[in-house]
Order: sequence, then C-alpha cells, then structure tokens
Amino acid sequence: MRIDTLRLVGSAQTNRAMEAELVRIAGKTVGARPPAPKRDGTGQLAYPWDEALATAALTYHRTSTRVVRDLYSSGARRLEPLYDELAADVAADDRGWDRAVRTISVEVRRVAEFAAGERQVVGTVKNAIVDGARARGVTLAVDGERPDALVVARLDDRGQVLIGIDLTRGTRTRRGWRRDAGEAPLREHLAAVMAIEARYDPRKDLLVDPMCGAGTIAIEAALAARGAPVHGDAPALWPATKPIIVAGDRDLDVVAAARDNARRAGVDLIMHRGEFAAITRDKLLAWAADAGTVPPAGLVLCNPPWGERLDVADARLLYGALADWWRSLGDFRAGILCAHPEFEYAFGARWKMKKPLSASSNLRGYFYLYEPQ
Repeated sequence: MRIDTLRLVGSAQTNRAMEAELVRIAGKTVGARPPAPKRDGTGQLAYPWDEALATAALTYHRTSTRVVRDLYSSGARRLEPLYDELAADVAADDRGWDRAVRTISVEVRRVAEFAAGERQVVGTVKNAIVDGARARGVTLAVDGERPDALVVARLDDRGQVLIGIDLTRGTRTRRGWRRDAGEAPLREHLAAVMAIEARYDPRKDLLVDPMCGAGTIAIEAALAARGAPVHGDAPALWPATKPIIVAGDRDLDVVAAARDNARRAGVDLIMHRGEFAAITRDKLLAWAADAGTVPPAGLVLCNPPWGERLDVADARLLYGALADWWRSLGDFRAGILCAHPEFEYAFGARWKMKKPLSASSNLRGYFYLYEPQ
C-alpha cells in the first residue's frame, strides 16, 4: 500500500521533546504549526508528508536521530507476498521520489518477528524496488557505500512493514564538532532533549553545566538557542540570540577539549576549570555581566558520572555535594540525567519531573527536573 509520511526517529521517551522542537522550528521556517503527530512508540513521530516541513526537520531538528519519508506499507509476513506487493506499488508510483536516484542501499530494522532472516528481507526489499522501478523505465543499481538513497524497512508497533527513504542517510547522533569525546560521552541529540525537557530559554536562563566533560550539553544548548543547522551551511534561525552558558570541569585536559569542541562548533562558552563547588552564584552573575547580560533565571543542566565509574559510597558523596551546591545557587532550576541507582536518594530533593531517558544501552537512566527549593 502506498503511504506518504514524514517520520522523526529518536531515542525512547523523546517524543515530547521532538514534537516541541519541531513546533518551534516550523513556526520560523514554514510559518505554521505542524499538525498533531501520530506517535509510534515513545521514540517516533509520524506527520503527513510535507516537503517544506521535512526540509526544516532535516536541516534544524536536533532531538531526532533520523528523518524518514515512509513511502510504502505492507502487512505481509512472508517474503513472496512482500515482494509482490512492494514491486507492484513501486511500479505504479508516480510521485517521482526516485527521479534523481540512480543507486540505492537497503537497511532493515526491527524485523525479528518477520518469518525470514534480516539478510533475506534486505534482498527482497531491494529486488522489489529495483524491479518495480524498472517496470516504469527507471534503472536503479545497488551501492552499499555511497548510495543516492538509503532505503529503510522496519516493522512498526502494529506489525506493518514500513518502507521508506532515510533522508539523513544514517543516524546523526554525531554532529562532527566533537573531536575529543572524553570518557562515556553523551550523545548529542540527548543533550538537545535535556535542554527542551528542562524548558531552557536562552532569553531568560543563565545555563551552567558544572561537569561538562566534552562540553556536549553546553554546546548543543548554545547551537539550539541560535537555531543552528545540524549539518551544512544553512543560516541560523535566530542568529542574534546570545546565550550565556558556563561549562566547567575539574580536569584541565577535559576543559581544554571542551573549549576546542566549542570552537569547532562555533559557539562561545564561559569556561571554568575547578571543582563545581567553587562556582558560586556571585561568580556566575559576574561572569554573565562580563559577557554582556545577566539573565533573570538560572538552570543547572548536567550528566554527572554514573555506573561503573562510581561505587555506592562515592556516588552518595558526589550526588549529595551536587545537591548542596545547587541549593546554594538560590533560584536556579536543575535538570539532571543520571543512570546511577543511588542518584535520587543521594540528591535528596523532590523532583518535579522524572522520566526514563537512557544515556547508555546498559543502564536505565532518568532525567530529573528540580525546581528551586
């Protein structure tokens, strides 16, 4: 069956952030609010196909990992009927999605429930698209290295096989500006999700990451504040925005790496080398004043050490000290992503929001949002 859907793909539990970001981007780029999306699980959003909206998402959307145009759907559970249905759909397709396409590659995901192996599904989808295109005079070849179009096939939550074009041509969790990722780096799109979930507003919030590592959170927040493109040379959506962001770490080499990453990303950060406890409220306000403005509110946004790097005793000391420091800042909110089971107890404050958000596939993490105490 022929369909036409714009699909945003992200990590689990990121639907809300992806939707909120697209609303913001669409208001600036296409001048209209997108329709309410269909949610496919907790990490995918589906909209009616709109080329202008797709271009905006492909260019500026930071919280998604892939932008896909779904073209075909099939309820087949065996290879033969899948081939027959898909080949017929492609042969009758007049939308011209393959007009400038000469080579394709095929990926499949989430097909464990299909009655065939992954490689067999890849071959069937490839053959159906090539044969269907040939039936209307279009010659497509397979190129696994640099294809003109990356075809993706997957089972959705209803058991339908969806076939479409991955407009991002693979995951875009790596932006290209992070030369030194450091230890246990946070994926860039999750940093963007954190900023949205914490309701970061660069016009009002002085943002501080006291354990910045590679600088991922601070850099992604700064890029999102300006509406910078994820890749490419498109103009920023809000180029005049000048966020005030402090990034600190106790390790000199880490601070140097974060500074280099920020330079490569083209953003200005206020860098601090030292323990987070040394970052007082007065210092933050003074640094902001030196940078040109003092925002009326504040936000701590960080991903502190967790997992095998900390035993229980050290974790409790670190997270307790982090809570004491945050309280000393007065009216600052705090958004913290952590996968250590001791975090919530050791931090001690009552969260306003707690939602699953994993920075690691091995540990279940949560994003906590705290209001001033």
